[in-house]
Amino acid sequence: MFAAVAPVIERAIAERIFPGAVVLIARSNAILHRAAYGSTMYTDAGSRAVLPNTIYDIASLTKVFTATAALILADAGALNLAMPVTHYLPAVRAQAVTLRHLLTHTSGLDLRLSVLRERGAAGLRAAAYATQPVHTPGSVVAYTNINSLLLGDVIAMVFAAPLDVAIQELICAPLELAATQFNPPAALRAQIAPTEHDHDWRGGLVHGSVHDESAHALGGSAGHAGLFSTANDLARFMQLWLGGGAWGGRQILREATVAEALRDHTAHLATPAGYVLHSGLGWMLDRPNVMGAAPRGSFGHTGFTGPVMIGIPTADLILVLLSNRVYPQRTPPPYTHHNVTAAVLGAIVASWTV
Repeated sequence: MFAAVAPVIERAIAERIFPGAVVLIARSNAILHRAAYGSTMYTDAGSRAVLPNTIYDIASLTKVFTATAALILADAGALNLAMPVTHYLPAVRAQAVTLRHLLTHTSGLDLRLSVLRERGAAGLRAAAYATQPVHTPGSVVAYTNINSLLLGDVIAMVFAAPLDVAIQELICAPLELAATQFNPPAALRAQIAPTEHDHDWRGGLVHGSVHDESAHALGGSAGHAGLFSTANDLARFMQLWLGGGAWGGRQILREATVAEALRDHTAHLATPAGYVLHSGLGWMLDRPNVMGAAPRGSFGHTGFTGPVMIGIPTADLILVLLSNRVYPQRTPPPYTHHNVTAAVLGAIVASWTV
């Protein structure tokens, strides 16, 4: 049924879109297909064959874990999504921005965090807290890292522990996501796919530490980036969402919260460039550039380093595709990794009645 997947991935490797990848397809609680392709660094010294349990820097997929932690706390009454961010973080100057604005990327905040990497954790965070919206909150949708950074800081404040501890206790421990973590120990380095040669700032190969510059400056743990994970762990995380928030006999998220998070909150809004960007609470919805032929109502998220996870509720189907497409450098080839994901999903949908 999934024979058409391998040629898509093998072509991408041949065209140097990424050196290797893991593809996992699941339905309900069953893995239907799991395969590893290629290597971690092409034929470069130190390269290893990709395995099904190879650990990848999942970049902005971290944002959905942050959003999920916030929703769990909201279900528990510890957070109110309608409250201004300043209620939880008084040092933030954007008075009209709410937690819901952060979750839907409608805050109007626009700050490129990576250019602040030289300021260190305190300076970067101070700049983020001082930023004022460039658009009226709720008036446009614009995907920016600062939203998830602030949301992560809110979670840490409310949970009274660092964000990595909060995500571990709220999500990873209940779901038994053993490989999902910030700042993986050096002992796991051999299992981790490197990301990029960073000669300008870090002076070498980024391997086992977060690729995102601002998250690195923040100590490797931030609301917008920093998590490492495997295809198996991400499939289980997606199963929580396709399962109405239940896992292992426990309701981790209220079913109504899951429905609200997967509802389109931005269909009536345009981006600053004038096009519509469909967003749920932390989720990307109906994005044809990466989801291709997936039916309406599909949700997921992408990451800069190459990872993607997609859920198709009408088929109870999950796709996880992990790659390190930024190796050896981030310059994208003509046939992008989003095209690859859309092609893989198209092959799956073509062989499945959805």
